[in-house]
Amino acid sequence: MADTQVDSLVAIAGSVSTSSTKKRVRIFRDEIPPILDSSEMSPELISLLVDVIFKTLVSYDDHGSRKAVDYVITKGFSNIMFMKSFAAAIVQAMEKQSKVQSHVGCYRLLKWSCLLLTKSQFASVSKTAVCRLAAVQASLLHIIMQKSFRERRACKQMFFHLFSQSPDVYETYLDELKCARIPYKDSPELLNLLLEFSRSSPSFGKVKAMFIDIYVKAVLSSKEKPSRGLSESFLPLFLQMSHEDFLNDVFPPLVKMLKRNPEILLEAVAILLKAVSIDMSKFAVELLSVILSQARHSEESRRLGASAIVRCLSQKSSNPDALEAMFNAVKAVIGGSEGRLQFPYQRIGMFNSLRDLSYGPDGKYLNNISCTVCRFLLSCYKDEGNEDVKLTILTAIGSWAARSVDAVQPDLVSFIASGLKEKEALRRGHLRCLRVICQNPDAILQISSLLGPLIQLVKTGFTKAVQRLDGAYALLIVGKIAASDIKAEENLVKEKIWSLISQNEPSVVQISMVSKLSVEDCMACVDLLEVLLVEHSRRLSSFVVLHLAQLLIFLLCHPSWDIRKMSHMATRKIVMASPQLSEPVLVEFKHFLSAVGEKLSVSMMGDADTTLDAQFPFVPSVEILVKAFFLISSVALASSPSVCEHILFCSHHPCILGVAKRDAVWKVNFNIFICSLYVHLKCDKRMSRKPAKDWKFEIYTLIFFAMTDAALKTCASMIVLCLV
Repeated sequence: MADTQVDSLVAIAGSVSTSSTKKRVRIFRDEIPPILDSSEMSPELISLLVDVIFKTLVSYDDHGSRKAVDYVITKGFSNIMFMKSFAAAIVQAMEKQSKVQSHVGCYRLLKWSCLLLTKSQFASVSKTAVCRLAAVQASLLHIIMQKSFRERRACKQMFFHLFSQSPDVYETYLDELKCARIPYKDSPELLNLLLEFSRSSPSFGKVKAMFIDIYVKAVLSSKEKPSRGLSESFLPLFLQMSHEDFLNDVFPPLVKMLKRNPEILLEAVAILLKAVSIDMSKFAVELLSVILSQARHSEESRRLGASAIVRCLSQKSSNPDALEAMFNAVKAVIGGSEGRLQFPYQRIGMFNSLRDLSYGPDGKYLNNISCTVCRFLLSCYKDEGNEDVKLTILTAIGSWAARSVDAVQPDLVSFIASGLKEKEALRRGHLRCLRVICQNPDAILQISSLLGPLIQLVKTGFTKAVQRLDGAYALLIVGKIAASDIKAEENLVKEKIWSLISQNEPSVVQISMVSKLSVEDCMACVDLLEVLLVEHSRRLSSFVVLHLAQLLIFLLCHPSWDIRKMSHMATRKIVMASPQLSEPVLVEFKHFLSAVGEKLSVSMMGDADTTLDAQFPFVPSVEILVKAFFLISSVALASSPSVCEHILFCSHHPCILGVAKRDAVWKVNFNIFICSLYVHLKCDKRMSRKPAKDWKFEIYTLIFFAMTDAALKTCASMIVLCLV
């Protein structure tokens, strides 16, 4: 009988690798289960069955086949010998996977390991084996959590299900974590999942002390710099940390280690302070006294770490006395209380700390201290001889003056007016300072007296290429003043500023130039586009608008996340204020996609010159292009349904997904198109009354009613091409 079963399973094993989904399901639903039902299963048969199951680990990539395999695994757990053999095989496979650091098959191994813990008696048979399994689970989680959002979310749901279904396993994991047998320092993802699950439990108070103790030992008392991932894995704990927890358990070792090894803890402390939701007023001054020595350190990394901590302290100190005490502490160091700040980097670090204090909470007291700080900074500027330090002071002045209109006094305005006559670097520093001040709408009229010299800078900047960036900054500030003052708008028309831009540089700033600018300067360009296209679009010719749309698309696909985020917000404002601009922006995006596709095809030719030209200093990733398309298509369709043809073209462009298969492009990209339509059509009263299953039908109906004859023909031709 046993030999017959072995022969039968050997025959089945030969067909397991089939590509037919139906045959796969039949094997694991109909052919293998009768073998498991047999009361006589030899070790040879069990070993062969486990081998058959593991052959499907990578090759079975569809839901139906995998579900059938999981059914066999779960059914087999009723046999103790099968369970032990499967457990040994999966631990061995997971250990091998963690060594080679391969992502392939990780999720399936994790799922099988969770099935082993929830559907069998494995957890009660051997605690040592469970500990070993938990350790390799942590290693695989570390690999898979670096991948896509869907996989990360699936893993989180899988482990939450494990912990909720098996409280004993959850308790075992906590014990292993407490004893440090789970390698959470190198693989902190499992620690994070345990913390997040525990936080949602009513009994979190019982285990919170344990997690705080782990944090203090693993991070605050570490002899080596803890990884950023390890510090961030405790974020669920920080969100639940009380004032007493911080005061009694965290603050003493934190200060002790900052004094002993500050270079190790700066990043971790910044992550902690940014996440906790407690008032830092009572801790701010003591922490600042330790941090200020790092704020003026020769290593830039230490200065940046200290700067992040100072910013957190100011943001979370609600007591005005604490903010004043921090200002006085920084002021004293600048004044020489701890020795003369001989080197420029020392003074730069301290003035950056003053800038970071400006992020304190809003309130009447902030208005008063803003005036005091600005006066102090102006006096420091006059006594400073180093240009880099002066630029840092200007940044601090801008940050404080933007917080309170009371700080924009006549002496500050006259100071900036004289600074606009300085040489290139300092002049640009004053312009950047002005841009920050103008972020406070109430301060714009306070600086309207600077309109004359700013207009002259615009004229110079758009007639001399070397001063183009200065001209862009000046135009930004002039545009904001003109939007608030009718007389200023009349001056712009009188000085023929709009015709000057159209004749000399319709794109305002050339793309080849923008690609070389700093993040701050690129953000100023985004600000400028928003001001021109929202406040002054009626003054711009269609030729200028076209070039501005090109620049906007470029910034939407910029490598910097901060610039892309700001560009997305600006695009929404632009289209909401001027709906007629949505179609030109979409058309430019279509041209941009075609140009990117051409560049990619050229770069793939082995004998071609792959050097990127001025218009394409970088090629955006598929993800960036998709997000930009989502934004542009949704706002364009909401304002102009006639753009369906352009949206259909873009949604089927290979650059959007980076694939060349027509069927894949059709299936996935058309879903993207449908989703972008749904974002703006879901608020329609007719759709809000419909069940979810009818939404897609409603969207299709609205699409075809909105299409022109030409768009219908385009859509029909695409459908025919994809079905061929």
